[in-house]
Amino acid sequence: MKKWYSIQSSAQSGAPAKISIHDEIGAWGITARDFIRDFDSLPQDSNIELSVHSPGGSVFEALAIYHVLSRAKDRITARVEGLAASAASLIVMAASRIEMPENAYLMIHNPWAVAIGDSEAMHAMADMLDKVKGSLTAIYVRRTGKSDEEIGALLDSETWMTGAEAVASGFADAVIDAAPVSAKVSDAARAHFLKLPQALSSPASMPADEVAAACADAGFGKLAASLIRAKATSTAVIARIGEAQEIVALAKAAGRPGDAEPMILNGLSVEAAREKLLAARASGNPGINGQNSVSDSAFEAPAHAAPAGDDKPAANVHFKTIYTARQAVNPSV
Repeated sequence: MKKWYSIQSSAQSGAPAKISIHDEIGAWGITARDFIRDFDSLPQDSNIELSVHSPGGSVFEALAIYHVLSRAKDRITARVEGLAASAASLIVMAASRIEMPENAYLMIHNPWAVAIGDSEAMHAMADMLDKVKGSLTAIYVRRTGKSDEEIGALLDSETWMTGAEAVASGFADAVIDAAPVSAKVSDAARAHFLKLPQALSSPASMPADEVAAACADAGFGKLAASLIRAKATSTAVIARIGEAQEIVALAKAAGRPGDAEPMILNGLSVEAAREKLLAARASGNPGINGQNSVSDSAFEAPAHAAPAGDDKPAANVHFKTIYTARQAVNPSV
């Protein structure tokens, strides 16, 4: 089962136990109860290295974890690997020593939630959020020595701190060597933050092995190399695979399936591919880029693409047929 944390006790005598929180707290149905159960299995006298790289998550799960870790505060050293935002910053506060690379970030902000109901339900939610804010404020005040008003202002403004800024403000104890790769925020997490620093705002590229797998699964294995070189994001990879599927459908509808592969590998858009197919059709060009247009493409057409043009001469294919095939894979066209 996938978890957002891991807890490992060292088999070597005197070596520290290791706890990592590297995803959204409370995700996949894994709760603070699961974390606490695993934490309680550690030797009571072992030192603990806490590694955090998380965009946050459930504030209630984080509060429960914070209070449990606080009981072992003197034995815990925390390191913010790239990002400790929102609820994740609470958990870090439980350590006796907090270390951050210069290019890591810690972020604190007001708790927020979604409520559905009448005005009484909305008032109840607002009251609850105020109480949670009070709990967060007390934790940050205890750590930093700042006043309630100072912490309240930082929460109100969604405050992002680099390693050096966190140390200067009392949220961390030491700046360590910069991480080799700067922190990035996922597309999903990015939507929750109002003041994301520019250094974090560029979406991270999709890992090369995931690009290769996505292209292979869609039947476009040869497309992976160019996407990897371009350091494409997951959103860009999915979009390009979708375009490739449309181009395959258009080429088959035009009776020229062999034209799909060179157009896709040369980076043509769907519109450019359509125009090229129509031009080739009008001029009687036997193929694009020397490819045999009537042979099957090395790429497989998507299962939902319209089979228009199969076993029919190119002379019977018209623009309307190509457009219909394109609509089959992209109804918004």
